[in-house]
Amino acid sequence: MNISQSNKEALKNPWVLGIILFVLTFVTMNAVFIYLAFKSPPSLVDKNFYENGENYEEVRKQIEQQKSLGWTGLIIIPTKTRVNQVQKYEVLIQGKNSAGLLLDSVVIKAYRPSDAEADFSAIMENTQPGTYEAELSFNLPGTWDIVVEAGQGEKEFLMTKRVSISP
Repeated sequence: MNISQSNKEALKNPWVLGIILFVLTFVTMNAVFIYLAFKSPPSLVDKNFYENGENYEEVRKQIEQQKSLGWTGLIIIPTKTRVNQVQKYEVLIQGKNSAGLLLDSVVIKAYRPSDAEADFSAIMENTQPGTYEAELSFNLPGTWDIVVEAGQGEKEFLMTKRVSISP
């Protein structure tokens, strides 16, 4: 086989062979990317992410309503968090005058960005005005998103925090 640029046969010309090799590499890599996209999960925290993204204006209004309440909150997590270790998580929620609020419901939710099947939630108990606590145990190590939803009648208040759980 005599490969040279002056050869008039297509499969013996290096330029034609290079173009064919480039196209084959391009098609192969696209096939690999498509396979990986279908094989691996999208790692989304919210199952209805598209619908929530479409409702951006409604979410923006909720954020403005939350700001108008004048409530402040703090999520208190243990200093060392480990897998399968029951620990107390506290939330401090205060009103406009820095007074503790007595709320109708406070729920803590734990989302694992890489595995939606591990998500869980718990109802927080009121220990004193403005202070709520719950005992939680994480079954997997890694990064978790903590979301606290507090409600009083029609008023809603959200707080978030990202935590890392050690093995």
